[in-house]
Amino acid sequence: MHRRDPAIPLAESVGAMAELVREGKVKHLGLSEVTGAELREAHAMHPIAAVQTEWSLFSRDVERNVVGAAAELGVAFVPYSPLGRGFLTGAFTDASKDLSNSDFRQLLPRFAGDNARANAALLAPLHKIAADHGVTTAQIALAWVQQRAQVHGLTVVPIPGTRKRSRLLENAAATRITLTAEELALLEPIAGQVAGDRYADMSLTSAAREA
Repeated sequence: MHRRDPAIPLAESVGAMAELVREGKVKHLGLSEVTGAELREAHAMHPIAAVQTEWSLFSRDVERNVVGAAAELGVAFVPYSPLGRGFLTGAFTDASKDLSNSDFRQLLPRFAGDNARANAALLAPLHKIAADHGVTTAQIALAWVQQRAQVHGLTVVPIPGTRKRSRLLENAAATRITLTAEELALLEPIAGQVAGDRYADMSLTSAAREA
C-alpha cells in the first residue's frame, strides 16, 4: 500500500491485502508512509514484511516512532530517497537552476530558491568526510543510513535510484564504509537544519499524522 488514505479504515485496506495472501496471489505485504501506530495496527491484523518511507540525512522524522515500531515488530525498513532525491550526492550548487524545467524536483520545497542554496551549504561536513574516506558524498549518506539502522536494531534495504551500473556498484560499496563516532557527530545536526518540507503537500506522509 503505497499511501494510506485516512478516509478509509486501515482494517479495510489491510484486510483486502490479506485476502490476496490467502488466495495465493501475493506472498508478503508492505506499507508505505504509515505511522508507528498504524504499522502496529496493521501488523496485528496480518504480518507486515516491510515498511517503506523516506529516511536520509535530510529526512529523519521516521526515527520518532516508525523506526522503533518496525524494529520492535521485526519489520524490515525500506528507506526511499536515501540520497535526498539526489541532493546528498553534492551534485547541486543551486538546485533551482541546476534542474531542468521538466524535473519534478522543481516542485519540491527543498530544491527551491533560497531553500536550495541553504541546503547545499549543509553538505560541508559530508564533503569533508567523503574526502577523508576517498569516497563520494552519496556513499557517506548511504553508510549513514546503514549505521542508523544498526543503532535501532533494524534491517534496512535502501533504494537509491540510479540509471548507471557504475552508480549501482558505487552504492553497494557504501555497505563497506564505517563512520566514526566523530564523523557521525558532524552529520547529526544536518536534518534539523534542512530548509523546506520534502513535499509541497505533506498530507499523505506519515510525518503529517505523527505530528
